[in-house]
Amino acid sequence: MFFQQTVKTALNQPTPPLERRSYMKHLLLTTIAAVVLVGCGESAINKAVYDGNIDAVKQAIAAGVDVNLKDGAGFNPLYFAASGHKEIAELLIATGADVNAKEDYGATPLDVAEEFNLPELASILRKHGGKTGEELKAEGK
Repeated sequence: MFFQQTVKTALNQPTPPLERRSYMKHLLLTTIAAVVLVGCGESAINKAVYDGNIDAVKQAIAAGVDVNLKDGAGFNPLYFAASGHKEIAELLIATGADVNAKEDYGATPLDVAEEFNLPELASILRKHGGKTGEELKAEGK
């Protein structure tokens, strides 16, 4: 709605056609850039974590990507890190990742670490308050 009103306002201004086209081009490019940055950042960080690319994860965090934002299946970046990326998991936790974030079926990053038989990662998660989905359920959370 905002975009439509902005376009109508821009088109109805008494400005020469060339200026109006230039303004519309700028408005369109700015909108596309915003959609690309907001719409792709989260999946990009999840892919970087999944791939074990700590430099890309650091870049995403520096760019302001929310380390707790979930994808369509409810997975946050820490969920992917718990499958074997200890250094990335520590980085995510240090930058505010929720160690007890549950995916759509109630599993937590600790469930993942235990499923992959990664006691060191499980220990890190527990040290920061991480619990399994069953433990959270028993607590009524």
